[in-house]
Amino acid sequence: MKKIVLIIVLSILLIGCSNKKYQIINYEYTNSNYIDEGIEEKELLLKSYEEYKKLISKYNFNDEIVKEDFDKYDFIVVFDNNACDSEREIGSIRYYEDNTLEIIFNVHNVCGLCAPHTDVYFYRIDKVGDNVKINVRYKRLKDEVCDPTVSYKPILYIYPNEDMYINVKMEKDNNIITSYPKYKNGWNVYVNKDGNIYYNGREYYGLYWDEYNDNNADFSEGFYVNGEGAIKFLEEKLDIIGLTNREADEFIMYWLPILENNEHNLVYFELTEEREKNNKLIIDPKPDSMLRINMHVKKINNIINIKEQELEKFNRIGYTVIEWGGTIHKEG
Repeated sequence: MKKIVLIIVLSILLIGCSNKKYQIINYEYTNSNYIDEGIEEKELLLKSYEEYKKLISKYNFNDEIVKEDFDKYDFIVVFDNNACDSEREIGSIRYYEDNTLEIIFNVHNVCGLCAPHTDVYFYRIDKVGDNVKINVRYKRLKDEVCDPTVSYKPILYIYPNEDMYINVKMEKDNNIITSYPKYKNGWNVYVNKDGNIYYNGREYYGLYWDEYNDNNADFSEGFYVNGEGAIKFLEEKLDIIGLTNREADEFIMYWLPILENNEHNLVYFELTEEREKNNKLIIDPKPDSMLRINMHVKKINNIINIKEQELEKFNRIGYTVIEWGGTIHKEG
């Protein structure tokens, strides 16, 4: 899903080592399609609408800039091929005597993982002269950004009884932030009885996405988990819930560092019925059995007593669909 977020940047001047000054008017951020073969470009300076049209046609970006914009402005285009694990903001912008325009991004680590893709930033600036060179650098900051409204790394395994085409759609697909393979009004995939998924000539073992989660868990029940005991806790609870060893291994490999990094955690499992109320999965043909898990994690400062959540064993019957993901809440 392509998203355009317009951010107004006021009174930022490109002040460098000369008397030249260029003003950033605004920038548009496009989360592009996943590009299997990668994007060759790193930074570009677009000085004409024709150049822009050629670029968006090549990579199938949204057409958001109009021809009249190029009467007043040029556009700096920045391609970020490491967009999976970070959020970035402009740290500084400078123009140098050698016609170099330098942009430094402050980069924050973020929760969640995603399939490799490229984010594309369009910066509208005042007209610049010819032969301007663009230099983009990144300054990684230590703090991590986690959004308590996001379900990170939901992944969907599909186990049909026979090879078949299956359509998967979410009731609230506007909640999707990123997806792999790309969600386009749903996923229409071919799945064999071993659970291998085929889409657009590629093979996948699961469908992946991040989404905004409407469930604000209040932790009135759940589990207290000490960081040192996270492995035992996850192995035990995921077995009770009904994940296979392989599914549990992948879950634990992703979520174990998050739990172990905290000395004290609260954990609540949002399971199938609750997940369906928040964002229903519409699957055709309908599976015989389905398990959905979203683990809510909250860092706390000390040991507390909490009403223990009752977990029921999932019974796999026939054609089965399994989903897992998680949400990280603010410390408190």
